[in-house]
Amino acid sequence: MLRRKMLAVAVATTLMAPAVFADSKNVDMYGVVAYGWMYDENSAGDKDWTVLNESRIGFKGSKELKNGPKFIWQIESGFLGPNGLTGAEYESGTLGTRDTFGGFTGSWGTVRFGRLLSPYGELLDWPYDNGGLFPIMEASQVHGEGTYVRHSNHIRFDSPASNVTYSLDFGRGDAAIHDSKYYSALVNFKVSTVQLHVGYESHDKDTAPTTAAPGAHVSDTASALIGYEVPIGSGFSSYGVFMHSSRDDETDGKYERDQWQAALVYASGDWIYKYTYAKNEGMTLDGNDFDDGGHMYAVQALYLVDPSAVWYARYVKSSDPTTTVAWWQKSRILLGMEYYF
Repeated sequence: MLRRKMLAVAVATTLMAPAVFADSKNVDMYGVVAYGWMYDENSAGDKDWTVLNESRIGFKGSKELKNGPKFIWQIESGFLGPNGLTGAEYESGTLGTRDTFGGFTGSWGTVRFGRLLSPYGELLDWPYDNGGLFPIMEASQVHGEGTYVRHSNHIRFDSPASNVTYSLDFGRGDAAIHDSKYYSALVNFKVSTVQLHVGYESHDKDTAPTTAAPGAHVSDTASALIGYEVPIGSGFSSYGVFMHSSRDDETDGKYERDQWQAALVYASGDWIYKYTYAKNEGMTLDGNDFDDGGHMYAVQALYLVDPSAVWYARYVKSSDPTTTVAWWQKSRILLGMEYYF
């Protein structure tokens, strides 16, 4: 009889658990259905076309804790990258590979833990990467380095909304490198209708120690930026950024590079037109020329067919610099649609 009662209690507890702990009222499903047709020419002059699928889905929610601050969380899938499941982790389509975190928020600000965009990388992602300019703005900053975006091991704090806001972020860094540390900071200033940004990000890497010797220093990488967003009037606006990046490599020496971008935007009714130019200045190694850098420009037209959907057409043209990344293209035409839900 006692065993039967214990079994009944265990079953009842199991059945009640979802009702006790779940809070479906504060859970939202969101995402984007994004696809397009791309025609490009690579650095060798070969031309090809691809159907892109950058659709993704996510779940997020919040809970006013009875004896604590407001808890927030998010679990987001990656999108299916241009190479199917062979791209980066956040291009695998797997749930949890894009921004996935838990944290707390209140009048004092927001703190989050998990897989995040760094403040520095988030600003580059929007607006400065927009328009297919990732190879200039991130992928070829300095030799072998980019921004620390969508890795795990982040601890990030964002201040409350104000005319002056700031974000601080640090993490474990590259998990494959012993004692790898990462730091990122961003300050935003709003002066009337003008938005200014000042950011900094750094990585410090050491090798794992052995029984015979302590760990060896691998590299220090740092990047700083100053950016702006400003309305001009009559439907026109502009944004731009200047960055300086460096990598002090224990074996090779010190790499340095400057980058900048400027964009002009015109909005009229449901139409938005954008012209963007971005340039990598030549990279140096211990003060000597290492490569000649490169440049890209992009022309875009976007049509808001609905408050939640946009059609767009984009043309990107680039030089063929010596600092090529794997998917650098001489030119690219992209026709696509994005629907947000």
